[in-house]
Amino acid sequence: MSFLNPPAAEVRRTRLVVGLASLVITAIVMTAFLVESRWGYMKPDAKIIFFQSWRADRSRAETLADNKATEAAREAKLVESRAYIATLTGPARIKAQEQYDKYVAGNGGAAEIPYVSAKAAAIPAEPPVL
Repeated sequence: MSFLNPPAAEVRRTRLVVGLASLVITAIVMTAFLVESRWGYMKPDAKIIFFQSWRADRSRAETLADNKATEAAREAKLVESRAYIATLTGPARIKAQEQYDKYVAGNGGAAEIPYVSAKAAAIPAEPPVL
């Protein structure tokens, strides 16, 4: 039953081990907080997905008209980009053409203009003057 009355050297050693362990654990926790405050927690970027909601009684003709309007809007954007590139000269034109090629290869038009309504495309850009 010596564990009920340990010698003084053992008590001192136990207190030193426990004290040292508490200091090490405290230092680890404080270091973790400092590192986190310095560089922060890098959570992934939120992925936002948009979708179009259509009427339940939408006809096939309306769907095809919307698809044509969307494709026309995408093509108009690409034509505008090509026209701008044609105005450039030298290294600026080469760089712009490379960016355009990457944009087209990456299907950027589909991501940038996901949907255009045929009815919205039929509305004139400027309101009539009264």
